[in-house]
Amino acid sequence: MKLINHLIFRITLFFTAVMLLWSGVYFFLQMKEIHDDNDEGLTNLKQEFIAKANKIPDFVEQLENFNPLNIIVQEISRAEAEGAAENFATTHVYFATELEKEEVRMLTTAFRCTQNGKYYRLQLFTSTVESDDLIKNMLYLLLGLWIALSSTVLVVGKIVIAKANRPFYKLLEELGKFRLDSSKMVDFEETNIKEYKQLNESVKNLLERNISIFTGQKIFIENTSHELQTPLAIAAAKLEMLLEKYQDNENLAEEIASILSILGRMKRLNTNLLLLSKIKNRQFPETSPVNLRDVLESALDELEELIAYKEITVERQGDFAPTLTMNNDLAHILLTNLIKNAIFHNRQNGKIIIRYTSNSITIANSGSQPAVHVFSRYRHDSSDTKSSGLGLSIAKSVADLYRIEITYRYDKMHIFTLTLKK
Repeated sequence: MKLINHLIFRITLFFTAVMLLWSGVYFFLQMKEIHDDNDEGLTNLKQEFIAKANKIPDFVEQLENFNPLNIIVQEISRAEAEGAAENFATTHVYFATELEKEEVRMLTTAFRCTQNGKYYRLQLFTSTVESDDLIKNMLYLLLGLWIALSSTVLVVGKIVIAKANRPFYKLLEELGKFRLDSSKMVDFEETNIKEYKQLNESVKNLLERNISIFTGQKIFIENTSHELQTPLAIAAAKLEMLLEKYQDNENLAEEIASILSILGRMKRLNTNLLLLSKIKNRQFPETSPVNLRDVLESALDELEELIAYKEITVERQGDFAPTLTMNNDLAHILLTNLIKNAIFHNRQNGKIIIRYTSNSITIANSGSQPAVHVFSRYRHDSSDTKSSGLGLSIAKSVADLYRIEITYRYDKMHIFTLTLKK
């Protein structure tokens, strides 16, 4: 969920809860005010009625003849009168003219008439606003108010929040395009919001420090790699001269050849470490659509002599060819390293099976036992003096760079699978 939608949802939810609470309180206070007004009117009417009944002879008897609509007088015993309590209640009374019961507010009390000494129950009532109608009308009005206010909150709130958060989204967009190997700094949005100013300044300082560190490491690695090549080449050249000079001395020649082999491995290790660093630092920006099958077949052609030397049979399955936009050189490095691994860790007269699908390539080679930590750096067969131990680590780095899933499993064969992630 986007930040703006999250904020609008929370604000709307809070606003709705407040409106519901306010509506309930408003309805309660409104009904209480209506009842208080009615009760006050009924109390005044009661006092006036009792005053006239005690003052005017035969007032109660005459009232019964007139039978007013909102006054009911009924003679009761003294005991009932003394035990009666004044009571206000909302009830319903049938009106013949309306042919239905109507909601009324009724006052029930008792009094003693001084004119005749009798006790009476007195019921006075007045029409009031029906609760059902009031609730219905209030709900309609409040619903209209909620819709109007909610629409206003959604529209205005989204516009205001979106405008306020524009520097944040701009920063996210710029960070998504930012590359450490590029000299271009992030383009920060101008803002008057203090927090976003602080965020932009913090991100700018962080990026500047990282660019500085990255540039320093890059220069150090390149310089170190370059400087190492020269003494290694000189040492190798001198050893080759010694090998030619003392080739008649078999023991010395073997020692020199062993040292040359170690120097050769050091040169390959130095080259591969530099390559691994460049891959990690994304220093291969050029990309184009690459057919991985074509690249793999090219790698097989280049390694044909090694395959023939170990008398390995290559079997191909599938007609589809996965295509991916990536750097062509890195694609070649990725697949060449996997094929080299399948050759070096194969047995004499072994087999390599290559399976193509629309989104994957599987390379399987015969082998006697499963390998462990296959993608770890410097893992290699100790008997293989030509291996730097970085081949599969480099392949894994290239695969990760282009969101290719690379997996290993053993099922009577060593099986590596490259799967294009969606």
